[in-house]
Amino acid sequence: MHDNLSYWFNSAEPYMPNEVLNTCETVDICIIGGGVTGLSTAYHLRKKNPHVSVALLEGQVIGYGASGRNAGQMIVSVGDNDFRAQLKRYGADKLRELHTYVHEGIDLIKTMTREHNIACDLNPSGYLLMGLKSEGNENLNSYMKFSQSIYQDQFLESISERDIAAEFTSAYFGSAIFDRRGGQFNPLKFIRGLKQVAMKLGVNIFEHSPVASIERNASHITLRTGCGVVRCNKLVIATNAYSHLLKGLKDVAFERNQTPIMVYANVTAPLSASQWQQLGWARRCGVNVLSDLFYSFAPTADGRLLYVGGYYTHAPSGNEMSPEISTGFMNNGPKQLAAFFPNLAGVPTAQSWGGPISVTRDYIPHIGVLADPRISYANGCWGHGMPLGARNGQTLADLALDLHSTDTRAWLVRRDKSYWPLRSITPLIVQSVSSVLRYGVRRKASKLGMSFEPE
Repeated sequence: MHDNLSYWFNSAEPYMPNEVLNTCETVDICIIGGGVTGLSTAYHLRKKNPHVSVALLEGQVIGYGASGRNAGQMIVSVGDNDFRAQLKRYGADKLRELHTYVHEGIDLIKTMTREHNIACDLNPSGYLLMGLKSEGNENLNSYMKFSQSIYQDQFLESISERDIAAEFTSAYFGSAIFDRRGGQFNPLKFIRGLKQVAMKLGVNIFEHSPVASIERNASHITLRTGCGVVRCNKLVIATNAYSHLLKGLKDVAFERNQTPIMVYANVTAPLSASQWQQLGWARRCGVNVLSDLFYSFAPTADGRLLYVGGYYTHAPSGNEMSPEISTGFMNNGPKQLAAFFPNLAGVPTAQSWGGPISVTRDYIPHIGVLADPRISYANGCWGHGMPLGARNGQTLADLALDLHSTDTRAWLVRRDKSYWPLRSITPLIVQSVSSVLRYGVRRKASKLGMSFEPE
């Protein structure tokens, strides 16, 4: 296994993965993918029907993908940041439903953590959407107006530039919006805890068991890993950014359902009490800059600062999905951090890492049933995937159990999905969009007088 998965892996307790699948198993439902979506689905399947047999196959180890490599924030967000276009395209009712869905995912993480005593450093701190002083309040006002139109403003609080200046030592921060719904946690600890809960409920989990082929006939679905076989009546695909790698689903265009994009993060060495005092940061919550010059900063439970931003991205063109390191963000990230927080100049980076997120063509997550009604799936969880994945587990469980519920009738499930073009050209499209975004970031940084380059 790759040694540089993320800070969460690097700082975790020793871990013993489950055994490889090396037998022939027959179950009612098989799940592919051991991230938050797959484990939540397994958990809810057994909670809803203790008599259904469930197996889960993970190609690496639990939490290997985005679930173990994210920034550890729980955020209520869906789609891109063009709020006016979203309203025009989908309407207020559907967008309210989507944002409520993600909010329910945060509540679900909190509930499972509390009910099963999962030690994941959960901190319901809320989070800040931060404006830049030089840009005024246009972006914040646009977001608040959008939130009002979809009845989400009840969770939000506007914070003046004066109050932000009293809380943060940063030359760039302006006014902000505080969202009390979110928070922070250790995503890998949560995932590993949820694995243990699912196993106690009777789910058979196999790690280091990548699915090499999917074969379908009238009576059952067969999954082959190279060492073992699973035969099942129903299949749930919870592979997110890895979905296009699965063999045997070309006839249902599954490889065009999403596209993976590698994104990158840095985490500092632990900051001293004096450094935190100089920063201010009384809430110790995540800070997400609401601007084309996007950056996100999140304190960790052990006093570090984890940050992403600058549109450092890479679209894998082939089947290579190993974790990566962005030399650009690794080298320039500390300069960018010091631009926002001058007293952090010289603070060393403890670790840099990358990993894939999953993006659909319209940025709205996909969840539903394939043309083969025995197969349900979810992907496209990007930038807000932990709450979304947890909540998707409830919906996927209902779909796999053929339950007629509010979730299975939801617009998110039943809507017509948009698909990427052929895999041979999709990465080129994504790279072109990323280049335009990086160019915009460079121009924005120059106008703001920032002394760093985003690449």
